[in-house]
Amino acid sequence: MNPQRLRIDEIDVIRGLALLGVLTMNLAEAFRVPYWGIHPESHGGALDRAVAFAGTAFVSGKAFTLFSILFGVGLSIFFERASARHPHAMRLLARRLVVLLAFGSAHMFLLWHGDILMSYALIGMLALPFLRARTRVVIGVAVACFVAGPFLRAWPWLREALNSRIPGHYEEALRVYGTGSYGEILRFRMHEFVHLVVRVYGHVWPRELGNMLVGILIWRSGVFSKLASVAIRRVLWRIAGGGIAVGSAASLYLAWHAPISSVGPRTLVHGITMLVFALGYGAALLLLLGHARWRERLSHAAPIGRMAFTNYLTQTMVFTTVFYGYGLGWLGQMGYAIAVAIGVLFYVLQGVLSAVWLRHFAFGPFEWAWRSLTYGEWQPLRRARRACTPGTALT
Repeated sequence: MNPQRLRIDEIDVIRGLALLGVLTMNLAEAFRVPYWGIHPESHGGALDRAVAFAGTAFVSGKAFTLFSILFGVGLSIFFERASARHPHAMRLLARRLVVLLAFGSAHMFLLWHGDILMSYALIGMLALPFLRARTRVVIGVAVACFVAGPFLRAWPWLREALNSRIPGHYEEALRVYGTGSYGEILRFRMHEFVHLVVRVYGHVWPRELGNMLVGILIWRSGVFSKLASVAIRRVLWRIAGGGIAVGSAASLYLAWHAPISSVGPRTLVHGITMLVFALGYGAALLLLLGHARWRERLSHAAPIGRMAFTNYLTQTMVFTTVFYGYGLGWLGQMGYAIAVAIGVLFYVLQGVLSAVWLRHFAFGPFEWAWRSLTYGEWQPLRRARRACTPGTALT
């Protein structure tokens, strides 16, 4: 890898592919049916049940975990590069997260109750001190985070919120989101946020912080600058083989012994399974990217990864319009398999549009706005003629 390259193509590809998993699972489990509720459907016919089982076992949770890890990697990259140019790099990174929090708040309250940007911004702020901490401290806190999450579920205040997601909430959410006006949906979403989301975050945050700390550790390992090393590739083979094998076995067991749509108690084993599986996926992709033929094939995901922020928000704008009452009102009327298929097709469309956009512009539109607000001045958006090759925009 050329050390002068400002973007790391491998990260863009992995982020882009992770977004495919996020999109398909969001469509199947959060856009087509109310997110904060246990829906009683049986996923229709055999195809729906098979796709739902496969999604639960091999994608659901794993794509989000990989995305969280990459967010931690991104924090490290930004801080390292900003430190070389700015005397107050930490302050700049904190401002970047505050801007993300503003975007996430607008996304959560005005558009969709399944937002992850708010939590990423807030958890990212908790992760900032660990960018300067010793490696053993980061490891210790990461382990503590993964262990703490399952035990927090026993806290009565949190357990009450989790249990309240079951009785009657699905039917009410289906009615409001599927047939209500924008104002009715907005009020109901605020009710969900106050009574459910805030408390449920208490369960999710430790694990997400742990994932981000793992990302910080991965960046510190220098793996992205040593991908050609035989020793590094041997380690990646072990992580890929072990992670996918162990993750598959544990995920199949958990998926088989729990209802597809259940959000019942998540054990420590479940959380670790998602982490191990995500690391296995990431290592496997890095190995494939080391081969010219596979690199050429997988590189189509890079533009989506470079514009992940824009693509994520665009998915919300499109699919809330499709499923909510102020749009087409298709909520609860689509099967699991059809939703996944639509997600794949929409992902392909976003890949084409992202590639075309990046031929002319250095950033996606929301990435540009995020960057401009971070630095407090408008950043150049149109790509200069001499910088037309992919991968030259600063992360």
